[in-house]
This record gives sequence, structure tokens and C-alpha cells, in this order.
Amino acid sequence: MNSALIKLDGVSAGYDGTIVLRHADLTVNDRDFIGVIGPNGGGKTTLVKLLLGQISPATGTVKRSERLERIGYLPQADSTDRAFPITVKEVVLSGLQSTKGIFGHYGKKDRLKAAEIMARCGISHLADKLAGELSGGQLQRAFLCRALVSAPQLLILDEPNTYVDSKFESELYELLRELNESMAIIVVSHDVGTIASYVKSIACVNGCLHYHNSNIISQEDLDRYECPILLVTHGDVPHTVLETHKHTEHCRCGQE
Repeated sequence: MNSALIKLDGVSAGYDGTIVLRHADLTVNDRDFIGVIGPNGGGKTTLVKLLLGQISPATGTVKRSERLERIGYLPQADSTDRAFPITVKEVVLSGLQSTKGIFGHYGKKDRLKAAEIMARCGISHLADKLAGELSGGQLQRAFLCRALVSAPQLLILDEPNTYVDSKFESELYELLRELNESMAIIVVSHDVGTIASYVKSIACVNGCLHYHNSNIISQEDLDRYECPILLVTHGDVPHTVLETHKHTEHCRCGQE
């Protein structure tokens, strides 16, 4: 059986007539763990929107397997009105709304799912607190639970370490490693030094998409892919610095 969940074939896409991502090919298979890196404006967000079905390609095709029924998504920034009186438990349960409809009722089984995933992410004690009372890191954990509660076949995380402390960042990636045993994961991050320890492959997006079928990536690889990231190692701690992105004849970035 074909293990492909989503396949992008020669996809170009953008906004208002401006192409941001050109001629992208990418196959996401069962239990893939792909790290997506690249500069701001290079097309990472456009790629995510294509995978989620939020935009359509200008050219090329996006094929989704019939087996792909649920995609979990953790956005970089959430538009939740923090003044709206919704509890953490209700935020998590909202991840099941697509299966319930607008006026759907959450039953005992749903609440058990929510409780289980909140315990796994260490926020059970926050279940009855209002979302507006949480710190940025706590809210990010709640949104992660919302993305996971439906048991998706594919989980997409856009800069998941935004607002989280270093302790939870480490816990997060260990949790993702466990989750990868049962689902495909795509993580968008500026920090290739961190994600390289966990992902199985890396896609550099900088107007074009260069796929590297390994988590071991060198500066020479990045230069060959025309990906403007500089790897810097200080002791045992890897860091990344974004360099100026030089446009080439074959790969011209648009602006997001």
C-alpha cells in the first residue's frame, strides 16, 4: 500500500498574483518527521497553507490520501481572544469540533481524551483556568493539546517553541519523538541545530524547496541548497544564524 499521505508535485503558489513558492516537490509519508527550515519570506508559511488545504496551488498538484482524515495544527501565533471566557479544557475540546459540528455535544469519551492529552502535556492542573489567565508558554501547551486531541495522522507545528521555556522545549521534542511512532510530523523552525536531533529529514524552503533525506545536514549541504542558514557550534550547543539570502537565476524568492 502507498504510504504517502500528501504529495506535492511541481507546486507553485503565492498571493495576489505574486508567486512565493516555486516548483515544489514533497512527499509526506506515514511516520515521517520532517523539519522545515528557511528564511522569513522564503515560503515556509505558504508550504504549510498548501499542506493544510488553506490555499490552492497556482500550478502543480497537491494530492491527499483518502486515509488522511485528520491533520493537527499548532500555529505560530493563535488568534484566540484572550478576553473571551473559555477554559483550557474547552480550548482542548475544540480540537474535536470538526467531528461534532457547530452545536455538537462533547461526551464522556471526548472529555477523557482531553484529560489524557492534558496530562501528557503537563497541564491537567490548568484545565479549569481561563485561557486569558495563562502565560504564553502555558497557552502554547493548551494549543498543542488541541492539535493532538483528535489523534491526527499528520501533525504540523509552526515554530512550536514560540513562547515556551527551555524546559518545555526539551519536553516537547521528546513528546514529538513518541508521537512520531503513530503519526507523521512536520515542524517548521528557524533552529536547525535543535530540530536536527529529532527529525528524520529536512526541507529547506527559500523560494524553492530542497529536500534532504536525512537529519544530518552540513553547511555544505545548506550552501548547495542555497539555504541562507549558517550553522554555528559552540561547545555542545548548536546555534543557527540567518544570513542574507542571495537570489539566484533559478530560485527567486517572493515575499510573504
